[in-house]
Amino acid sequence: MVASAEQSEPVALSWRIKERPGFTTVEFFGEIDENADFAELRRRLTGSVVFHLADVRRMNSCGVREWVNFVRDLPNVEELTFTHCSPAIVTQLNMINNFRGSARVRSFYAPYVCDDCNHEEEKLLDVQSQFPNGSTNRVPAHACSKCQKPMEFDDLPERYLSFLNEA
Repeated sequence: MVASAEQSEPVALSWRIKERPGFTTVEFFGEIDENADFAELRRRLTGSVVFHLADVRRMNSCGVREWVNFVRDLPNVEELTFTHCSPAIVTQLNMINNFRGSARVRSFYAPYVCDDCNHEEEKLLDVQSQFPNGSTNRVPAHACSKCQKPMEFDDLPERYLSFLNEA
């Protein structure tokens, strides 16, 4: 059965682990809620770990609690990095003080809109190259993928990017 985008059924959290030379990547998919069980994943992770978070679309308060407990207690993880953080993850990074644990954020998606054609798009932003030294004074410029005109950042930069000041 194919799920419709209009269904409001929650999508259970799942992940895919990819072993790489020198580090492990974990790609997360779905929603993080009260049913999230990280026990098996916690046991499997060691060394340097990268969490790829592009496909986490929603978290509820119980899911946030489970996540915070998970990232706080990764006994065999030496270095933790978050990449491709979805807007849902960025929201939590901005609201929950210990949401990232000891992780550093490498990249995240940000909302942009084109005033010419009204196209909305999430653009991937790289923390190190686009926000050197934690500077959030200026958001990167992007062209619309539909009409090639300049896009506008579709949020308040000081609010959306506030998690960068806590890195």
